[in-house]
Amino acid sequence: MTVYNKNLASAMTDNLLKIRKKNLRNSFRDFSDVEHRMELVAELNKIIFINDSKAETANATYFALQSVKKPVVWIAGGEDSQTDYEDLLPLVRLKVEAIIMIGKDNTKLYESVKDSIAHFYQVNDLREAVWLAREISFKGTTVLFSPAAKPEGEFKNYEERGLMFKKIVRELI
Repeated sequence: MTVYNKNLASAMTDNLLKIRKKNLRNSFRDFSDVEHRMELVAELNKIIFINDSKAETANATYFALQSVKKPVVWIAGGEDSQTDYEDLLPLVRLKVEAIIMIGKDNTKLYESVKDSIAHFYQVNDLREAVWLAREISFKGTTVLFSPAAKPEGEFKNYEERGLMFKKIVRELI
């Protein structure tokens, strides 16, 4: 292959990659939130509220915590089956300012992270959790509702739980 042909092939490849990057960038720019998965609900006094009710496992919550760049007030808990929270510890230490636990028995969650964080709160229900999150959050905080557990009690599924979270957050506005 001649130098001319190599340069031409290189230029064509470069142009093709630029076109693909542009198309990808446009696709992501036009992409809207997926309901109940890292869904931006509101920003109130520079505090961001995110609904990640679909996160019913520690693994799903891991990716949620990983994607948040600001300090986090994490609302977690629910029906704690056999959840292993150990993989969350590095992210909890790095990002989480406080954990607000909902549900009847959060002993396993508490025992897993108690040495990694200073501020724990146990509340009766989701409404109390959201209101408390607003009270303890400061400008630049993200309130992340990522339960790492299945719903219990008043909610039959993560959709119903996520809709309630959004309703309560919007009441704050």
